[in-house]
Amino acid sequence: MAAIRFIGRVRPSKVFALSGYALYSVYACMLFHSPTALSSVAPFGGSMTFWFLVALIVGRLIGFGAFLLFPSKKKTRRQLKGILVATFCLALFGFTMMGMVLHFSSMLPDISVVTPWLCAGALVLGLADAATVLCLLSYLTSFGLRGTYLFLVVSNLAAVLIYYVLTFLPSPFSFPVAVLFFFLAVLSLVFAWRESNAESSSEYSGPVCRGALSRLWRPTLGVSILGFMAGLMLQISGREEIALEAFQQSSVFSSLALYAALLIVALVLPKNIDLGRIYQIAIPISAVSFLLLPLVWNSAGGIVNSFANLGYMLALLVLTCLVIEVVRDTAVSAFFLLGIVYASAYLAQLVGMLVGFFNAASVGRGTLSLTAIALVAVYLLSVVSLALFKDKGFRGFDTGDGQFQGVTTEGVGYEERCNDIALEYGFTEREREVFRYLGQGNTIHAVSERLFISESTVKYHLKSIYQKLGIHTRQELIDFIAADGK
Repeated sequence: MAAIRFIGRVRPSKVFALSGYALYSVYACMLFHSPTALSSVAPFGGSMTFWFLVALIVGRLIGFGAFLLFPSKKKTRRQLKGILVATFCLALFGFTMMGMVLHFSSMLPDISVVTPWLCAGALVLGLADAATVLCLLSYLTSFGLRGTYLFLVVSNLAAVLIYYVLTFLPSPFSFPVAVLFFFLAVLSLVFAWRESNAESSSEYSGPVCRGALSRLWRPTLGVSILGFMAGLMLQISGREEIALEAFQQSSVFSSLALYAALLIVALVLPKNIDLGRIYQIAIPISAVSFLLLPLVWNSAGGIVNSFANLGYMLALLVLTCLVIEVVRDTAVSAFFLLGIVYASAYLAQLVGMLVGFFNAASVGRGTLSLTAIALVAVYLLSVVSLALFKDKGFRGFDTGDGQFQGVTTEGVGYEERCNDIALEYGFTEREREVFRYLGQGNTIHAVSERLFISESTVKYHLKSIYQKLGIHTRQELIDFIAADGK
């Protein structure tokens, strides 16, 4: 019933976008979760699959980087239309190239000659993939932290279930079905764009943007390290020697267990989900994979690779929730912040894959190098855990002490500086509170939720503050505080 009420409150544009994310998740499972869309269609070896994934990730990185070039630009309806058209054209070109490679590969005596063409298609597809995932996730900014968490968990859980059903399809259908789900996701974005009449509500301010990044750097660093470990494990765990069916089942069932557990947490704790604690679980999960590595290596359907990937997926899911919450609090562009954290995560994963690929020949069951890698990885993860969570106040996803991690300034303490300004200019007590939170880079919406007052009341106090200080914008307010402290 709660889910039905939740859906009933969502505008049609959001329904289309959220449906698109669920469809995209199925596609991502087929292309990233395991080699289903390729290995089941053509006899690609481990080397070709590796370079395909490298090209795909590089394309994603280029796509994310493109959105980082314009952090101060609002996305108008016309710009979003252009992004959708470009995404469709790039995806069509990328899938066409890959389809031709898959079609002609059976006719060639040496299938490796099509590797450059396969990688070219993957590179272009990566560009389209990056734009699609950023557009889809940007629609989550209208939900609260709990709503974002629930949607991501349920969508991924449903995607893994659908993916598992699709693994029973005849091999020739795997790639066309993956293509179908991707274009259905893009079509959902088109409908979302047509139903939405509002322009982007993002705004840009240098201090506000730096304040948002200061809230994200710790969890982003953690996700990047877990991404490196997952990429490394993918190459050194002897995956090529594992039967495709066994690898799929291990990956699917471990993912189902993870998302089911995350959903149970949300149902048991309906009001307050401590995402910081959930995030911390990701590191031990990844550490378990390396502890098992010398013992089982590529046995048990590649369970060690599944554990490493689970830790990475869990941390990335929770980090996505944090980014959406920061966007809601600061009104910084969702494309910009999501682009930064996703680019960092996938870059680290790419580095891990490259390191593992070029050293995989020296790794095998019972070898000293395998044991050394496992011990070093566990030690590194332990150090990372201590570094990330040494601050007891750090949760990464809430502000339990009542303080926002926003814009920081030098000189006299921030609280003291705000109090001095409030006394000098005759602020009321409520104006002083509004002034302090806005100066830390929070939006009117975030301040209203923190102080339990309406947004119109916050705007009333803000107008009074502007009049007393002789300023007109939030950027001037932030600059005023910074200048006062020097």
